[in-house]
Amino acid sequence: MLDYPRVGAKRELKFASESYWKGQATQVEFLTKAQAVETSKWKAQIDVGLSFVTVGDFVFL
Repeated sequence: MLDYPRVGAKRELKFASESYWKGQATQVEFLTKAQAVETSKWKAQIDVGLSFVTVGDFVFL
């Protein structure tokens, strides 16, 4: 689980980044999607029973 893709299970952050760069999405829309991906990663870790979740592993690269 610690090797969970940082771009989201379905590459949501990749697509959101590309939309933002092309001017098809606002900064708020991009950041909202990024937060949703990060939250989804935490929830997935909790759902499989980890007693701790990784934090600080989410960065925009």
